[in-house]
Amino acid sequence: MTQLNRRLFLSSGIAIAGGGLLGTLGESGIAEASPGGAASTRRLPLHIDGHGINSGWTFTAADGTTVPGARLASSRPVAGMKPAVVPGTPLTSMIANGEYPDPLYGHIVTDTVPDTLKDTDYWYRVAFPVPRLIPGQRFWLHFEGINYLGTIWLDGTRVGTVEGAFKRGDFDVTDIVAKADGTAHLAVLVGKLDYTDPPSLPSYASGVTRGGRNGGKTGITLKNGPTFFCTAGWDWLPTIPDRDLGIWQPVTWSTTGPIRLTDVRVDPTLSDDLSTADITIDLALDSALGESRSVVLRGSLDGHEFEHTVTVPAGAGSITVTPKDIACLRLHRPKLWWPNGYGDPHRYRLTIGVESSGRVHDERTLDFGVRRIEYTKPIQSQDGTPVDCLAITVNNLPILVMGGNWGLDEALKRIPKQRLRAQVRLHRDANLNLIRNWNGQSSTEDFYEACDEFGILVWQDFFCSTEGPPPGNTARDLDNIRDCIVRFRNHPSILLWCGGNEGPPPQPLVDGLDALVAELDPKRASLTSSAGDTGKNAIGGYSSGGPYHWVTPSTHFGLADGTHWPPFHNEIGSYSIPTLEFIRKMIPEASWEHPDDSWADRDVNGNGGNGGGAGYLRLTAQRYGELQNLPDFARKSQLMNYECIKAIYEASAANMESAAPGKPYPRTGVIMWMTNPAQPSFVWQMYTHDLEAHSSFYAVQHACRRVNVILDSQTYDVVVANHTGAAVRGTVDVTLHDLDGKAFGRTSLRVGGAAPSDHTVIGNLATRLKSAPSDVAFVRLSFRQAHGAERVRNFYWVENPARAAGFLSLNEMAPAALSVVADAKHGRDGLELAVEVENIGRAVALMVHLQVYDTRTGERILPATFDDNYLNLVDGESSTVRVRLDADQARKRKDIGVRVDSWGIDQRASRLRGHGVAVTFNQEALSVHPPTKTFGG
Repeated sequence: MTQLNRRLFLSSGIAIAGGGLLGTLGESGIAEASPGGAASTRRLPLHIDGHGINSGWTFTAADGTTVPGARLASSRPVAGMKPAVVPGTPLTSMIANGEYPDPLYGHIVTDTVPDTLKDTDYWYRVAFPVPRLIPGQRFWLHFEGINYLGTIWLDGTRVGTVEGAFKRGDFDVTDIVAKADGTAHLAVLVGKLDYTDPPSLPSYASGVTRGGRNGGKTGITLKNGPTFFCTAGWDWLPTIPDRDLGIWQPVTWSTTGPIRLTDVRVDPTLSDDLSTADITIDLALDSALGESRSVVLRGSLDGHEFEHTVTVPAGAGSITVTPKDIACLRLHRPKLWWPNGYGDPHRYRLTIGVESSGRVHDERTLDFGVRRIEYTKPIQSQDGTPVDCLAITVNNLPILVMGGNWGLDEALKRIPKQRLRAQVRLHRDANLNLIRNWNGQSSTEDFYEACDEFGILVWQDFFCSTEGPPPGNTARDLDNIRDCIVRFRNHPSILLWCGGNEGPPPQPLVDGLDALVAELDPKRASLTSSAGDTGKNAIGGYSSGGPYHWVTPSTHFGLADGTHWPPFHNEIGSYSIPTLEFIRKMIPEASWEHPDDSWADRDVNGNGGNGGGAGYLRLTAQRYGELQNLPDFARKSQLMNYECIKAIYEASAANMESAAPGKPYPRTGVIMWMTNPAQPSFVWQMYTHDLEAHSSFYAVQHACRRVNVILDSQTYDVVVANHTGAAVRGTVDVTLHDLDGKAFGRTSLRVGGAAPSDHTVIGNLATRLKSAPSDVAFVRLSFRQAHGAERVRNFYWVENPARAAGFLSLNEMAPAALSVVADAKHGRDGLELAVEVENIGRAVALMVHLQVYDTRTGERILPATFDDNYLNLVDGESSTVRVRLDADQARKRKDIGVRVDSWGIDQRASRLRGHGVAVTFNQEALSVHPPTKTFGG
C-alpha cells in the first residue's frame, strides 16, 4: 500500500467549493473501463499523497491599492509582489529579502523593525502545478496553520476561510482544479489581529522587563482568538513587529476518491498486567456518493496485513473497528511506549485505506504508542485530608516528572522540522521526560512527532492566560481547541490537556474544554489551568509561581524538602547565562562590557527578581568575586548557572515518592521555567537560541540521571535517588578536597538496597564539611554498584557550613594542569570525536569546558552533540567526552578543532594533542585578568 505522510491529512471538517463531485460515476462510484480495449481507469490512482506548495510564493501588504483576491488568484501579473517564505511570517520574508537584518542578533528589535508591520493584512499568492483529474477523483487543498485569519481564493473563486492560528483548513476544490489546465493560482489574504498594543520597550535601568507587564501595555492582545499572544512582549520575548502573522504552517494538496478519511483515531487499551493491548480504530469519513456503499478497509499493523468490509453512509459518517473485527488489533506482549529514561519509546505503524472495486479512495499511515497512564495518588493535604494529587504513573511505574517549559519554539516561527527535532533531542539528552507546551504556542505535528520519538511527555496547554482579558470569541477558541485535540490525540507523548496559564479561563472555556476532552479523548486528564484544577473530579497538588530568579541551592532543597505544599511545581527557574561566544554574538560590540538596553532586550532583567540584571551582576560579584571583564562574567556565570539549576532538579529527586517523618509532601514533579529559549537570552534556558549547550544544560543532565547520588545542600545528607523500577545496591565513595586539591576526608557509605522509584538517605557530611581547612570544600561522590562498576559520579563546590562566605576564595585556587587528547573518527553518519581530559596536576580542575570550532574562522560548530561537558576532575582523574557532528556538518567543515577553557588552566603545565583534529586553549574565554577592570558602568 502507498504510505501517506500523516501530517497532511488529520482533519475534523470539510469545506467544499465548486459545484459538486467531478465526473460521471458508475455504480461503484468509479468510471469503468471503455469496452474497446482502451486502458482501464482502474489502473490510474485516485489517491495521491500530499504535495507541499513550498516555493514560488510572493506577498505584499494589503492596502487600498491592492487588487482583489479574484485577480490575485489568477495568471495575470500583479505589481508590487515580493518573494515570500512559506511557511513563514511577513518579517521572515522581509529578512530573507534583505529589508531588515535579523533583529534578534546585535540589535534591539523595536529599534530595528517598525512596529507598523502588525497594522496591515497581507496578501500571499502562488502558482502551482496540478494533475489532470480522472473521473471520481477529488482534489483537496490543505492549510495547516494561518495566523490570524485566512481567506483563500483559487483561480478567481473564493473557497473559504480559516479562523485562529491553530485551526486547519481543508477545502474540496475539485471543480476549480478540473478547469485549471495544469496550473492553479492560489491567493491567501492573511488578516491582522483584532486587538493590539503599542510595542513594549526594553529598559536596563528599570530593573524590570518591558515595563514590568507581560502581554503588552494593557494585555489586550489576549482578547484575540487563538494567536501567538506572547509576541506582544513578555518577560522572555521582545515585541515582535509583525506579531508572527502569516502562513506559518505548510500548505499542501492531495487527492482522494469519492470516499475520504477525514480522521483516524487509534485508541489502545493496555491490560493491567501489560500483557495485552486491544486497539480500537475510529474512522471519520466523508462520502460524496449519494448512497450507502459497501467498502473494504485494508491495511497493516506491525507487519500484519488485514482487510474488513464495512458499510459507509452517504455524507459524513463514522466507523469503529476493534479486535473482534480485525484479529491483529489485539497485541500480545506489546512493546510499550516509555518516557525517556524508563524504556524504549516504541511506536507501532498502522496503515489503513478505504477501497471499493479494487480502487483505493484514501489511505493513511500513522504511528502510535501503547502505554497506560495513571494521573494521581492520594497525599494528605495541609488540612489533614487526602487529596488526589498530580503524580504520574506510566505502565505501572511511578515517574518523577522532570520537565521543561517551552514559551515559544522560536520567536519568529522559524521552525523547520530539523530544528524542532534538535531542540526536543536536547531534552532527551538532558535526561528530561516532559515538556510543557505553554499556552499551546508550539503546537505543530513536527513537535509532537519528535516528542514521540524521544520519549518526551507533553503537558499541553491551550490558549488562555491571566496576563490579560480572556478571548473575545469563545466559540473560535473552542473550535481551535477541538481541532488540536482531534489532530494530535494519537500521539503517545501527550500526557494531558490544560486550559491555560496560571489561572482559570472564563467558565464557558473551562466547561467547553472539559466537554471536548470527555467527547474526544476521555482517557486523558483535563486540567483547568497550570495553577490549579477546578473541574469535576479535580486533580490537586500542583502549582506554578517560581521563584524565577537566582537563589542558593539550599533554598531549592528547602522548598522541596517535603514540608511544603504542593508536591508538584510546574514553574521554577533562574538566570542562565550563555557562553562568551554567544553573548558576543547576540548583543552589539559596544554593549559587551557595558550592560545597557541591548542586554534588556535579551531579557537580562528577567521578571525583576534579584533586582533585575544589575542586581544579578552584583549577586554574581558578591558570590564569586568582582567582575573584571566580559570573559570573567561569562566564566563566573557558568558556575552560577550550574549550582542553582542543578539544585532545581536534584532537590525534587532527593525528596521523591515516599513521605518521611515530618515531611508529608514527597515531590512528584518539577518543570523548570524554561528550557527552550524563543530568542537569544540571558535567562530561563538550558541551551542557547543557536542550540549551544552551556553549563545549564549539563546541570540538568547531571541532576536528572535515573540513578543519582546527591548532596542535599540544606542538610548535607547524601541521598541515592533511584528513578528506575528495580532496587539498586552498592557503595558511595565520598572524598572531600580543600582549595589546594588535597583530600582532607574520605568515607564509604553502603547502599543496601535503594528502593525503586524512591529516594534513600545513606549518610550525612555536615560534621566533616565543618572541619574543612578553608571556606570552600569540594565534594566528590562516586556510586559503585555491587559488582564494582561506577554507576554515577557527582561533584559539588560547597561553602564551609561553619563559616559560609560565598566562593570568593575560588579566585585564590592554583590553576589546573590538564592533558587533553582528541581523536577524530569519520563514519557514514558523520564525525565522532573522542576527547580524553585528565587532571595531571594537584589543583582541582573546575568546570572544564570543551567547544568544537572551525579553525579557519574561529566560529563554533553547532549543533554539536556532547555526551558530557563542564567536567570537574580531581588529581589523577580523567574523563572521555564523545562529540558527534552529523554527516552534513562533517562534509561542510574540513578544519575542525577542539578548544578548552575552565575556571583556571596552567597552560605551561598542560598538554594538548590531537589526532586528525586540532586541540587548543580557548584564549578569549581564559582572558579573565585584564590590566584594569573593564566591565560595568
